Amino acid sequence: MLINKALKLRIYPNKAQSEKIDATFGCCRYIYNEMLSRNRKVYQRRGEHLNYIAMQNLLPAIKKYKPWLKDVDSKTLQNACRHLDTAYKKFFRHEAGFPKYHKKHGTQSYTTTQIASIKINEKKIQLPCLGWIKAKGLRHLPENSKICMATVSRETDGKYYASISYKYETETQPVTVHSVLGLDYKSNGLYTDSNGDTPCMPHWFCENQAKLAKMQKQLSRKVGSRKEERKSSGWLKQHARIAKFQKHIADRRKNYLHTLSKRLADQYDAIAIEDINMKSLSNKNFGNGKATMDNGYGMFAAMLDYKLRHQGKKLIRIDKWYPSSQLCSCCGYRQKMPLSVRTYRCPSCSAVIDRDYNAAINIKNEAIRLISV
Repeated sequence: MLINKALKLRIYPNKAQSEKIDATFGCCRYIYNEMLSRNRKVYQRRGEHLNYIAMQNLLPAIKKYKPWLKDVDSKTLQNACRHLDTAYKKFFRHEAGFPKYHKKHGTQSYTTTQIASIKINEKKIQLPCLGWIKAKGLRHLPENSKICMATVSRETDGKYYASISYKYETETQPVTVHSVLGLDYKSNGLYTDSNGDTPCMPHWFCENQAKLAKMQKQLSRKVGSRKEERKSSGWLKQHARIAKFQKHIADRRKNYLHTLSKRLADQYDAIAIEDINMKSLSNKNFGNGKATMDNGYGMFAAMLDYKLRHQGKKLIRIDKWYPSSQLCSCCGYRQKMPLSVRTYRCPSCSAVIDRDYNAAINIKNEAIRLISV
């Protein structure tokens, strides 16, 4: 089985390298916005859309009257066109909104596919047009792996990262019925599994919301908070503090979810979850949108998916309309269960069980049935 994986590293470029990276960010952003403007004009005139090949063929002509575009890696400009083409395809498939212009503030990134110039050793990484850069978080790639691309990014806190995408072959492991785990989503604890365990999921955003609100209130009082007002040095410093604090909250959540998903992926051959839409679940009508998004359950499911696949295992997604909360896990009796009722009481076999624990067992049983089929 072919596995696609990425290795994200913290890089420490010197002054010349950081200037080169920032210049590449600007060139890629210019090409993306320029191609988006041309696409809009072409659609207004002819009702057509420029595909990736058409946009790529325009690059040599643009470089003639914008010679500073020649100073950066040409593959990064081609990938900027590819990203715009992907955004249009997602828009036409109704998977995303209409493409927007990229801004120079916030997270910046570019992608290069010059595989021959991408190398990794014990302490450094080599990138096209940048040379060797100090990096942290390096590890040995599998023996039969092949590097596909590299993405360089700069987060809002000013730190630089490099993500190396590679692929390799692995064998698929047979799934045994005794090594299947069912997970049912739990808003105040991430999930409840079919063994009756619920992790103690900290809510880092909710716990630090008051401190974050105070910092944002201080930012609003700085010169530069009003529209079209020049950003003062105090505003920029406070904005950097907020970005660093928000990144710290997100990193703590990611670290917890990575640790938890890795432990489950190493312990079980298959894990079954409900295929639920977290965006719809966090709707304001439920009244717990912040707590739902603070859990990071969608991110946790994605981590489980690729960690299991990398070991030749499976993540089984049960249909969201499967009545896991309505069925009795002991006798199979079905009854309506409002969200306010947290204990399942079966009138048929007199079983009394926690609602989420009962649903997790039903999800596991349905996964076992699908495996046997």
